[in-house]
Amino acid sequence: MGSMHSGRKVAVVLICLVIVLASGALVVVLGNQSSANDFASQLSIIKKKALYAHASFGIVVYDPANNRTLYSENEGSMFVPGSTTKLFTSATAFDALGADHRFHTPVHAVGTIIGERLEGDLVLVASGDITMGGRTTASGGINFTNVDHGDANALGGCQLTSEDPLAGLDSLAEQVNVSGITEVDDVIVDPRAFPVVDIGKSYKIAPIAINDDLIDVMIAPTQAGQKASVDWRPKTAIYSIDANVTTLAIGPTEISVTDGAPGVIKVRGTIAANSVQANFTYSISDPLSFARTLFIEALQRHGVQVHANLSGSNPEEKLPSISTYTVQNRVAELVSPRFAEDVKLTLKVSQNLHADTYLGLIAMAKQAGNYYQGLGVEGQFLEQLGLNLTSISLGDGEGGVSNDRISPLAARQLLVAMMERTDFQDYFLALPILGVDGSLAGSATPGSKAIGHVYAKTGTTVDENPLSGGGVALAKALAGYVDTASGKRLVFAIYVNNVPVGSVDDIMTLGSDVAHISELIYASF
Repeated sequence: MGSMHSGRKVAVVLICLVIVLASGALVVVLGNQSSANDFASQLSIIKKKALYAHASFGIVVYDPANNRTLYSENEGSMFVPGSTTKLFTSATAFDALGADHRFHTPVHAVGTIIGERLEGDLVLVASGDITMGGRTTASGGINFTNVDHGDANALGGCQLTSEDPLAGLDSLAEQVNVSGITEVDDVIVDPRAFPVVDIGKSYKIAPIAINDDLIDVMIAPTQAGQKASVDWRPKTAIYSIDANVTTLAIGPTEISVTDGAPGVIKVRGTIAANSVQANFTYSISDPLSFARTLFIEALQRHGVQVHANLSGSNPEEKLPSISTYTVQNRVAELVSPRFAEDVKLTLKVSQNLHADTYLGLIAMAKQAGNYYQGLGVEGQFLEQLGLNLTSISLGDGEGGVSNDRISPLAARQLLVAMMERTDFQDYFLALPILGVDGSLAGSATPGSKAIGHVYAKTGTTVDENPLSGGGVALAKALAGYVDTASGKRLVFAIYVNNVPVGSVDDIMTLGSDVAHISELIYASF
């Protein structure tokens, strides 16, 4: 948003090459004849469904231990990739920053301290931390749920993490107080780690984010016929909620979260009396001002008075020279978990803001400029890994723009190349696991023996079809690794494009079918 072979060993392994025509596409099966033919036969049953009458399939199954392609269908053709794009972005980010990288976000007191008063400004230096302690667990990891709040409005709800989104800001504010400062003139967020970029999505790319630049809106049913209970987080004085949601005895949960008057979030709709709490989100358009406001409020909670307005734009024009920042005037610092933990969040739940922000982080690490220069760095890295860039086109980090195209061959090459790197274990552990967690938690066939043995990134792109009044799944994809029943670790990529969908059930069927293909790989090879 997304598998059994056994038998006695023989001295000679027969390799067959079977070429058949299936729906006009060249299909090449290489490997043990019975296992490959069994996979192809079961795959054909899925492809014959009416749902796929106009679809395009691209599939590769590869054995890296023996450098052998076991199944290939349109392997070299380019497909709309959906969020399998994140595999490429995350790999590049690991290379640029390192799995063990930790973001250090300092606060500097710029001015003159007289007693407990700073005659000057506190500057929070944004350094690329996009969780800012808001998901940090007691064990030092980054928490996630299987349905992330970044997808709440698209999916009709989400599961919220239990951590306080303001925990990092509160830690910084407490440290400021402990340093002896209880009064300051103003607060500024310094975004110069890399330029803030508007890429035309619901969020901007910036070197800091609080709660993923979202306000979570939580709606709980009450008595039928009564208004539902509505709460939100993080709380801030610059926003209020105008809520009118009715609890229904029987009926659908349909919620809209939109702009009201300036500074007002309008929540409308209905919720079923017997339903659980429904969680939706409101997107923040100015991440720097949002972070500044929330930090001022955190300072006030911790006994630090700020003589400046909560609202308004971040006053970047007042930023000092970077050379002004010293160890001596650093009064607080937040240190993030390992970067590998953020990649785990991004890949497990397909976190779009984080994946897109990685391009800014890549540019920052390589001193290459902004988000768009980060794409150039990614291209250089992928080429160094041995990928053919003519089989890939990427225009963002998360897989949501029209010029994103990836071939199964490119996905296979990336996944194989990553197996040779020292950061592979972190990369591997970041992937959703079939039937266990992340975007694959609910995708397995009940009772499948492949549960827990498929580690892969999902991808989904669905758009409307105004002509028919329905929709079209431009992409459903799955790419990663399978630890098969026969003891092999295989690399695979599955791309299905251009599937007409008339309902959510069609989309769910498509996701289940793609996951089932990975189960067939588990069982067949």
